[in-house]
Amino acid sequence: MIKKTADLKNKQKRIRHSLNIKTFLIMIALVLGMGGTVLVAGFFLYLVGMVNQFYVTTWNQANSEAAVLEQQNYYDKSMEVIDIYNSIPEEKRGDGTSEEYHAHFTPVLDDTFRTLQKAQRDLKDRNGPMNSFIVAIDSVNCKMIYICDSDPNEETFCYPGTWEEYPQDQIDALINGRELGYFDKVIDATQKVQSVITNQPKFGLRCTGGATLFETDQYTVMVCVDEKLSPMAMASQVFLTHYVLLLLFVSVITALIGTFIVGRKIVRPINKMAKAARTYSENKYTGNERYFKDLKIHTRDEIENLAVTLEDMESDLAEYVDNMKHITAQEERINTELNLAARIQESMLPREFPAFPERNEFDVYAEMKAAREVGGDFYDFFLVDDDHLALVVGDVSGKGMPAALFMTASKIMLKMKGQEGVSPAEMLEDVNERICANNSEEVFVTVWVGILEISTGKIIAANAGHEYPVILHNSGKAEIIHDKHGFVIGGLPGMKYNNYELQIEPGDGLFVYSDGVPEAMNETDELFKTERMLRALDDAEKDNPRRIIEQVENAVNNYVGGAEQFDDITMLCLTYRGVMNAQET
Repeated sequence: MIKKTADLKNKQKRIRHSLNIKTFLIMIALVLGMGGTVLVAGFFLYLVGMVNQFYVTTWNQANSEAAVLEQQNYYDKSMEVIDIYNSIPEEKRGDGTSEEYHAHFTPVLDDTFRTLQKAQRDLKDRNGPMNSFIVAIDSVNCKMIYICDSDPNEETFCYPGTWEEYPQDQIDALINGRELGYFDKVIDATQKVQSVITNQPKFGLRCTGGATLFETDQYTVMVCVDEKLSPMAMASQVFLTHYVLLLLFVSVITALIGTFIVGRKIVRPINKMAKAARTYSENKYTGNERYFKDLKIHTRDEIENLAVTLEDMESDLAEYVDNMKHITAQEERINTELNLAARIQESMLPREFPAFPERNEFDVYAEMKAAREVGGDFYDFFLVDDDHLALVVGDVSGKGMPAALFMTASKIMLKMKGQEGVSPAEMLEDVNERICANNSEEVFVTVWVGILEISTGKIIAANAGHEYPVILHNSGKAEIIHDKHGFVIGGLPGMKYNNYELQIEPGDGLFVYSDGVPEAMNETDELFKTERMLRALDDAEKDNPRRIIEQVENAVNNYVGGAEQFDDITMLCLTYRGVMNAQET
């Protein structure tokens, strides 16, 4: 799958993921949110204050007019209207606006009424837009009966006797008074204002304040002053419109400024670092390029700290790449040398089989499988004379190149001494003295040496701390020989080794190995052990040394499975046919 980068994303997705766009939208949302909150809270306080102000103003004005009307004959005129109203049956009152109904109150329109009306209109002229009127309120039936109205507008003028129904709460508030809003008490908290706000189709939105003139058993006669609230509503609407437009303008300007600052301080530096990182990834960084060093990011905050960190990382990475190049070159050189050493080591071991094609009395096969590039195990076989074959298997302590060098020296010295015709014990003693004389690294080697007398099948052998040899009887049974071990070669100078004899018959074989065979481990760290090796030898073909070693090798591989080889594995196998069998062959 192709790895996607920022350049591979479509334009719409890049815009949607842009930090500038997100910052712009967040700034607008914040400003609108805060501005809207301030608007709602401020407008609420403004409305409470204005309503309270209207309550108090109309109430105060009503009380002022009540004081002026004390000098007028409002009581008799009020009772006259009330008496006429009560004299008309309720079913004939209609809606209180018909001419037939108003005709009952024509006697009221005398000079006294006009004097009272003129007094009210004079008050209206002095008080501005507020209108005043005298009413009788029937709190039981929630009705308001007009007595005298100063309104000069014929469309809104209320004829004496005109009645209207009002909600009970408004009637109660007008007669008994009400407490002002919590936020703006412009009067003594112990007082209650007799004011209400009404909204009727005929008069519109208005605030009405009242002052009680007198009371009867059924009616409360009041002078009322009302003021239209529509100008305030219009002014509030204009204010809200202007405020919202200003809020939008401020939001856009603030968002642009915030986006510019964020883009300059955050987005641009991040984009620079992202571009440098993308270039770094695409150009297969080798350690010589510098992508973060020349960014010149100076934001004096965490962004600059990040840029400095990336620059330091780039410098450290360059140093690391240089070191890796040097280490890789060294490893390649070492691997080349190890491969060469492995080939040299292989060439020193007998590798051509059959080893003695002209000799039918015996057959020999051996192999060494190193755990690393080179190993410390070795084997050798050579004719000392026409009737004696020397067999050698050794295992050097340690692994790798030091063991390989020590193995080479040991093998050469053993072969040189063995070709002199000495016994196996003498071979081991001589090589031990030579190695101990120059063994500053304290490396040692286990060795088994045997010399086969080809004509008789007798083997003279000596063991310097090596694994026990195995005789492969012609009957099919493998027998391990628990010989007496001497001390390892290179351990101590002056060591003496003992020869011992083995006798093999025609058809028998000899199997010698290193500890890598019984100590091979599977994935659960369990050893192969000598018992499994012996069972594999029992099942092998005794007349073919190659097949014998392959049988053991297959058994080891099947047991080990996928586990890593821990130690060198060396095996040498001899099949003895004898002189008589060789002549018949």
